[in-house]
Amino acid sequence: PMRVAALGRATLDGLRSGGVVGVVKHMPGHGRAMVDSHHELPTVSASAEELEQDLAPFKALNWAPMGMTGHIIFEAWDKERCATMSPFVIEAIIRQEIGFDGLLMSDDLDMKALTGDVPTRAADCIDAGCDLALNCWGRFDEMVAIFDRLSEIRPTAKSRLDRAMATID
Repeated sequence: PMRVAALGRATLDGLRSGGVVGVVKHMPGHGRAMVDSHHELPTVSASAEELEQDLAPFKALNWAPMGMTGHIIFEAWDKERCATMSPFVIEAIIRQEIGFDGLLMSDDLDMKALTGDVPTRAADCIDAGCDLALNCWGRFDEMVAIFDRLSEIRPTAKSRLDRAMATID
C-alpha cells in the first residue's frame, strides 16, 4: 500500500509542476471491484477489517487537493448505496477515517453502475456529501436539468475548490 502512495505522491507532484491539480481516485478504493463500474455496479463483500489495508494509500495522500469517489457498494459500510451516494462512506470513511478534506467530486454520473436519471444522481451525490457532481457526457438537456435541480456550490465546497486551485500557479 505504501508503494501505491509513493507513486500517487509522485504523480500529484508531477502534475502540479505542470500546472495541473491532480485527483486521487477512486475513494475509498477500487481494487477489490470485480466488475467495471462503467458497465455495472460492483459490490465488495470484504469486512471492514479487510478494507483497512485498502485505505492506507488514501490516508497517506489525504492532503491531496482533490479526490474522486467510486461507484462501488462496500457491504461492510453501506449495503444499499455505492460510495458516491453514501453519506456514511463519504463522512465516516472518506472524511473522518481517511482524513480527506480536499475537494471531493463524484465519479462520472453517466456510468451504467448507477440507476435513475442523471439530474437525480447529481442531487443524490451532493446530498451524500460530494462537493461536485461530475457529468462527463454533457448532454445539454441533462446539464440544464442538473442546473435546475442543484443550488449554488456550497460554501465548504467552494472553499475546498479555492484551496485546491491555489496549489498551482
